[in-house]
Amino acid sequence: MEKHSSENLEEELNIENLKKKVGFGIKFWLEFQDNKRENILGSGWANLLESIVMTNINEPKSLTQAAKECGYSYKYAWNILNKIKKRTGMSPVETKKGGVGGGGSVRLNMWGLYLLKTYKNLLLELQEVEKKLEKTFKID
Repeated sequence: MEKHSSENLEEELNIENLKKKVGFGIKFWLEFQDNKRENILGSGWANLLESIVMTNINEPKSLTQAAKECGYSYKYAWNILNKIKKRTGMSPVETKKGGVGGGGSVRLNMWGLYLLKTYKNLLLELQEVEKKLEKTFKID
């Protein structure tokens, strides 16, 4: 049975409304290849490294503070740093133990700074590509 023209028109209008909602996204991460290829830094993990680096030089940041800023537990943040170390063979941070009541600090080492800088540079490049694609991306 064939649809009536009013039903076809309604379906076409609905499809036109749906088309307006179609877009795209670009997601990426850094990979490390030794014996196998493994992800080592995506947006969430990069946020943690960024939070660690965003500190006053005179006032070292604790991993607890950095984790809280990212909405992570201390344990989850520590696991992120350990995964990066396990996958690459080098820790991205230097830590200092606190006293009896805690108070330790964490900062990115040269490796952590390299990973974060590389991630951020690639992110800027991809944002430019995304802008160009948004101008040309049209589905008719």
